[in-house]
Amino acid sequence: MSDWYEQVRRTASLLGGRTPYARRMAEKALRDREGTKDAFFSLYRSYLSLFRVWPDPGWGKELSNLQRAVLVALHHDGWTEQETAYLCGRSRRAVRRAGEKGLRALGTDGMALAGTLRAMTEDLPAVAEREPGRNHAGCGALIVCLVAFVLMVAYCSVLDASLGQHAGRAPFVALAFSELNPLRGPMRATIRYAYRVDAPVTVLTDGSYWVVITESNQRLLVEDATPSDLEISPDGRRLAYHSRSKREVVVYDLPSGQISRISKADVSDYGLFFSPDGRRLAFTSEDKLYVWDGKRRRVPGFGPESTLYGWLAGGQALLVDDWEGVRAVDLSGTVLFSTGDLDHVGPLPDGRTWIDVDDDENRFTRYGRRTGRRSMRLPTTARPRKVECWTSADTFVISTYGYGPSNYYRIDIETGEAEPLPALVPEDLKEVRFPGCV
Repeated sequence: MSDWYEQVRRTASLLGGRTPYARRMAEKALRDREGTKDAFFSLYRSYLSLFRVWPDPGWGKELSNLQRAVLVALHHDGWTEQETAYLCGRSRRAVRRAGEKGLRALGTDGMALAGTLRAMTEDLPAVAEREPGRNHAGCGALIVCLVAFVLMVAYCSVLDASLGQHAGRAPFVALAFSELNPLRGPMRATIRYAYRVDAPVTVLTDGSYWVVITESNQRLLVEDATPSDLEISPDGRRLAYHSRSKREVVVYDLPSGQISRISKADVSDYGLFFSPDGRRLAFTSEDKLYVWDGKRRRVPGFGPESTLYGWLAGGQALLVDDWEGVRAVDLSGTVLFSTGDLDHVGPLPDGRTWIDVDDDENRFTRYGRRTGRRSMRLPTTARPRKVECWTSADTFVISTYGYGPSNYYRIDIETGEAEPLPALVPEDLKEVRFPGCV
């Protein structure tokens, strides 16, 4: 068992209560980060993700998720303000404000809250361990049989998929990894996807880098992009990222090789979104919202507690979430419409539809403007891992585990049709970007 297991489990219990879900998220974070201290990064990002809904922890009902995460990180885990900003994907200013507002909402101070949080986790039940000396000889044969059965079903499923499940589409071909080259100069290339390789020691260092895969199977190294953000335009010809060397928001145009430095940015700023036509970039910096289309301009009405969700379908407005719900605002800051923030994954780019994904049944349920339940037509041996992003008002991308023609699928929200995406990603890497994802 990892040396960090108990600490991560205690933190998860403060974020999601003493629930099986919180325990699973703690175990998943440790598994993804190989039992290291980096598991805290995965845990906090999962808690603040737009694509996961955690259960109520049973304390601080007046707190937002950001406020609760900040208070736990600062007053229970002992992270510094800068480390908390990085773990939560916010600026230091936003973290400071969230912490101050959270303490005011609870009517307490940091020292008293630290004692309260420690007391809440002191009697956390121990994890049940295997009884010593118990005979497990019969389990070995059962496991072998189960593995053989799963492999047989997987082979049949993949064979069925290749013969007819996705008839009419180009067959999936696993990408052969070629030489890794730096991203440099103009090139006639279209980006297929990108994935992040994390630092081997700690995610709080600058050792992570991104690898971009093109349609011609080139592997391009993007070392200057921070781990938190790298976005691909819908046509696959532009990259946007935070430059760690220049501390700027950068747009890289592949056909011309031109680099546009569009704004200064704090290392913990986040949120980059290309418009549906790829001509504009929306981003946040120091708790302000901007749009760049060759010139930078600020969009009013965005504050420290606001979260940018991306562009409204059509590209004429942005989706912003705050305590009052989700607002669609045009580039002058005028609110076009607003909806309540439903307790589900979303909203989709129409600003009015949310979904819940059932991991066990391979199906999802729609709420809001569109309702109803749909089955995802995945291979029988694949199970959803998580919702990665939206690619349009009618489709979203999920990652899966198990067997099938891919580990990533584009799901049609009307029909449930699952289109495999040709992405070959090392198994232990979880951060993946596709063109047009928001």
